[in-house]
Amino acid sequence: MQNFTQTMALVKGVGLCILLLAFQPVIAESIEAKSFVNTEQEQRYRSLIDEIRCPVCQGQSIGGSNAGLAKDLREKVRELIITQKTNDQIRRYMVDRYGDFVVFKPPVNMNTYLLWYAPFAFLLFGAFFFIRSFKTKKNTQPPVIDTSKAKDLLK
Repeated sequence: MQNFTQTMALVKGVGLCILLLAFQPVIAESIEAKSFVNTEQEQRYRSLIDEIRCPVCQGQSIGGSNAGLAKDLREKVRELIITQKTNDQIRRYMVDRYGDFVVFKPPVNMNTYLLWYAPFAFLLFGAFFFIRSFKTKKNTQPPVIDTSKAKDLLK
């Protein structure tokens, strides 16, 4: 009898799991495909939505994000492509509204000098101090320790 109740509990548990899996809501949302006049426009669209960073997600492009703002930005990119704007004009439009951060390849200007040149400066400082640490070790003599006081105290 005890085996029967354990088996029934197992069947009920497995049945509940199957029921939950069968009726779970779909969380993943597909990114909509848009229609364009020609394939060149569609290729430009795909390229641009992969180059523009999602301001909400910050690590994804608007092409890979399901955020509401990313959807709006994809629609705006599509609209600008259809109105015959160039890729540079579309990038400029996004940068003007969201800043240099919105493009994965920010331009070199006064606002982004630190972003572009700080890694090289840190590398030079690190190399300088690394080389300097070896030079200072070569010139130092081992210190002479006077042990006479210690011997006197031990007597």
